[in-house]
Amino acid sequence: MDNGRTLAAARAVISGFLALLFCYAAFFVPLPYYIFQPGTADDLQGMVRVQGGGYPESGRFLLTTVGVSNATLAKMAEARFKGYEVRRQTAVRQPGESEQEYGERQHQVMLTSQSNAIQAAYRAAGISYTIANKGIVVLGTVEGLPAEGVLEPGDVILKADGAPVDAGSKLDAIIAGKKEGDAIRLTYKRGSVAMEASFTLRALPAAEQGTGQLGIGIATADRKAVQAARQADGVTVRAGEIGGPSAGFMFALETYGLLLADDLSRGYTIAGTGTIDPQGVIGAIGGARHKATAAHRAGADILFVPRDEQSAGEARKQAEKLHSAMKVVEVGTLQEAIAYLESLPPKAAG
Repeated sequence: MDNGRTLAAARAVISGFLALLFCYAAFFVPLPYYIFQPGTADDLQGMVRVQGGGYPESGRFLLTTVGVSNATLAKMAEARFKGYEVRRQTAVRQPGESEQEYGERQHQVMLTSQSNAIQAAYRAAGISYTIANKGIVVLGTVEGLPAEGVLEPGDVILKADGAPVDAGSKLDAIIAGKKEGDAIRLTYKRGSVAMEASFTLRALPAAEQGTGQLGIGIATADRKAVQAARQADGVTVRAGEIGGPSAGFMFALETYGLLLADDLSRGYTIAGTGTIDPQGVIGAIGGARHKATAAHRAGADILFVPRDEQSAGEARKQAEKLHSAMKVVEVGTLQEAIAYLESLPPKAAG
């Protein structure tokens, strides 16, 4: 009897332990996949600020996002049930790119989209501006080369051998005057802390050569600032943790609306997505169906999407699936979106 009870108790303990182990694995052990799902639709009025205050808007411009999370067994099951998109991390990140480097690249792409958006809005509004280089941002390092373990994603290179380098072309020019085995001393900032380190130049692998054959093994991007001719027209964008390029179009639309006295929103809730270049051309994006869901949940009257067959098709199909009353509108340029909104009557109250 005692042996039977002891064996039963042992089995119960083992079963409980295995159940706990399974639950831990299902909910906490990461898998090499990303899950893409509907994100948020965020009001841009708090993100975009004009130094002179900007003009009031009776409606709202919304930035739509795609939610991205690391996968677990439990999240994979939920994704399959809800029809979310699942992609291997290696299909999303560049070869050899770490999670930190991927995040920094997405952040820098977002900063570039903001710069493009401000330029496009200034052009549409007829506001003069200049562009200033503000340093070289490190996006990542190459395994086995001198910068690995010293420079980190997000570091901003300011000087090389004591000479200011505010753009990658200037750093390349200094490297071009050296030979393999020579040293180069870089001054850089990590957050608010100034740092310095010396590196020995090495011949780069063919895939990493870029504009020259020597280097220290870093991927970089130029940091730029757009400066309006009048201080009152200066624009700043604070997007928080949002990354990627597809918010550029809506940043431009919000910026243009704040710069001109006419109420561009006409009282509507206007969501949208799309990349943008400095000339105001809107480019294709991913995750249109997820962004359509986010816009619908936020009560959008209008959803702007790029004039791209896949993006527009996905958004319309999702809006129909949700029985949404919002209108999906395709646009190819910022000026087209502006003209469309200017043609609308003010939204009736109520």
